[in-house]
Amino acid sequence: MHLTATIGSLAPGGDGVAHVEVDGERRAVFVPQTAPGDVVRAEADLTRRPARGRLLEVVTPSPDRVTPACPWSTRCGGCDWMHLSAEAQARAHAEQVRAALPERWRELAVQVHRAPEALAHRARSRLHVRCERGRLSVGMHEARTHDPVEVDVCAVLDPALERARRRLASLFEGSRGRGDVQLALGVDRLPVLEVRWTGDLAAACFARLEQAVTARELAGARVLLGDASRPATVGDPTPWTTGADDRPLRLAPGGFGQANERVNAALVQHVGALARELGVDKAVELYAGAGNLAVVLAGAVRELVLVEANRESCEAARANLAARGAGSPSVRVVEADAEAYAWPGATKLVVLDPPRAGARAVAERLAASRVAHVVYVSCDPQTLGRDLGILAGSYEARSLVTFEMFPQTSHVETVVALERRRAGGGSAR
Repeated sequence: MHLTATIGSLAPGGDGVAHVEVDGERRAVFVPQTAPGDVVRAEADLTRRPARGRLLEVVTPSPDRVTPACPWSTRCGGCDWMHLSAEAQARAHAEQVRAALPERWRELAVQVHRAPEALAHRARSRLHVRCERGRLSVGMHEARTHDPVEVDVCAVLDPALERARRRLASLFEGSRGRGDVQLALGVDRLPVLEVRWTGDLAAACFARLEQAVTARELAGARVLLGDASRPATVGDPTPWTTGADDRPLRLAPGGFGQANERVNAALVQHVGALARELGVDKAVELYAGAGNLAVVLAGAVRELVLVEANRESCEAARANLAARGAGSPSVRVVEADAEAYAWPGATKLVVLDPPRAGARAVAERLAASRVAHVVYVSCDPQTLGRDLGILAGSYEARSLVTFEMFPQTSHVETVVALERRRAGGGSAR
């Protein structure tokens, strides 16, 4: 069905939402690459609920619409909001976070921390390589598919990573199969590769990687083939970033790291300021990774326990803390599942930064605990809202800040500070 409609809002996930009357029924139609206020012509599939549309034409553009900085943005799944102004992106992120909150907290003021750069800011990226029937393709997944989109330039990658991205096709030439390649910055801010490959990798690939390391085009690479239990290593594949204290922060190869260094520094400093303001003695950080938050938290509390399930991340966290003179007994790193870890009874503050799936089990345990303060760092408003709904019966929200960690996309980072309510309705201060 072809229709003309006005986009009223943006849905979680990035699509614009229009409402139309169909056979006397008001239907929502999700249309990608649209902005609130756009009048569009679209082809809609009304057999789905909500209906899905394909943009045919922008009849009247919204004031929030801009010309994308990358001509591939309508196909590549990496930057789904590049057609929105930076102001519109930040406003939509704040609105989506507020809408996901428990109803009692939806009047809470949302502070927005904007990104200083809209382009060339990404210090990490995941690419997909496919070698089939003699043809090799490298790119981000095309929107709503698993097919790589080949682009001449990626506008949001750090220049060093952009050079490495362009080199990938020649590195894998002659291979068969497919793989995921994670790009990050390594020692001396040279790129490192984490490769997971299914199929046959050309024998010359490893020689090419060695040559790239020798030529200082790469710092190193790790390659995991098929069902192999241990990766092959070339050079030094350790990823590094700049910590919030402006010192090098080691990450685990293939492990998690924030993609925007300057916005990450602002987020970490904000979490540290919240902890210092509380003045608590004992804190626990769950899903601690390589110590991204801990390098600041360690100076904000007297005793800190980091809980992380990934062994290589634990090793990186210990190295990062030791390099800063923070360690046992005031700061400990525990290799454990955050959902099962029993924090000490005297813990006054729990900081958690879970993956996109959120932390339902941890939220349920916190709601039943005596922990006075919680700082929740989230990359997904929907799972954040779900978990805060669990916590809302025991805590009050004291502050909420969104961080534009992922400019040009529908993703946003959020920090919420919670304080336990006393039995009589007051706070735990």
